[in-house]
Amino acid sequence: MLKQRVLTAIVMLLVLYAGTAWLSPVMFAGFLSLILLPALLEWGRLMGLVRDRERLVFVLCFTAILSLVIWFLLAPDTGAVEQTGLFLTSSLTLSVTGVTLISMLAVLFWIGIFYFLRRFPRRQEYWQARWRIGLMGLACLLPTWVGFLYLKVLAPSGLLVLILVALVSVVDIGAYFSGRAWGNAKLAPALSPKKSWAGFWGGLASCAVLTLCLLTWVHTEFQALSPLTWLVLLLAALLLAVFSVVGDLFESMLKRHRGIKDSGRSLPGHGGVLDRIDSLVAATPVFVLAMVLLSARLEVL
Repeated sequence: MLKQRVLTAIVMLLVLYAGTAWLSPVMFAGFLSLILLPALLEWGRLMGLVRDRERLVFVLCFTAILSLVIWFLLAPDTGAVEQTGLFLTSSLTLSVTGVTLISMLAVLFWIGIFYFLRRFPRRQEYWQARWRIGLMGLACLLPTWVGFLYLKVLAPSGLLVLILVALVSVVDIGAYFSGRAWGNAKLAPALSPKKSWAGFWGGLASCAVLTLCLLTWVHTEFQALSPLTWLVLLLAALLLAVFSVVGDLFESMLKRHRGIKDSGRSLPGHGGVLDRIDSLVAATPVFVLAMVLLSARLEVL
């Protein structure tokens, strides 16, 4: 099982790197959509949709809404992404106002989800209806798609996308090792018995260390950052780490409600696509807002 998990993880990393670093922003949008499709089908399973026709209707509704959002984001405004310097110029432009609004609404959504996580298994009647879980899927996956595309447009090299994935991954790695070493006090036993407070703090510490290393690199290689910028971005990274844990627990809550162990079987040794991106979908809006702030403070327009 461990060998299978490692091999699958290596393949996923190679595919992610190739799709992120080599594709143009427009092609990257298609790449994201291919990843999104199995995630949508798995979300239909979390909703309790058992018929293929029902899942197809859900996918088509999501696609229609995403298409409207894309049309809105491609409408030009004074904050369109077209930058030089640290963030290379892209031929595709997105409305920074629209991206910021979507990301802020997503952050508010995840703050609301924290309320239900704290009270699980109580308060299930407020979210367990199929249509509500479907709306939650929209609130999770749509900002993630938009956020990844924005990061690719902001830095066509794919560097920002890879940094986001690295930050979320290091939270998981730090949580795993610190949890194994000192994980006696459980974080959320009703949702995920293996998670501990030691793992939570270890994940935050790991994320903080990597963030400081990245900020040092930007400060020395590209442009000097003010102390306030250092502080704000470090706090944003810590918030990202917290949200990544919330995203993981949120999927666990939905799976427990549905009585399943994994969201799918598309990734051998890992479960489904949602099982791999649950932390990422919650962390992405925070990272995107931090990049909006950073690009503004660097004054590279």
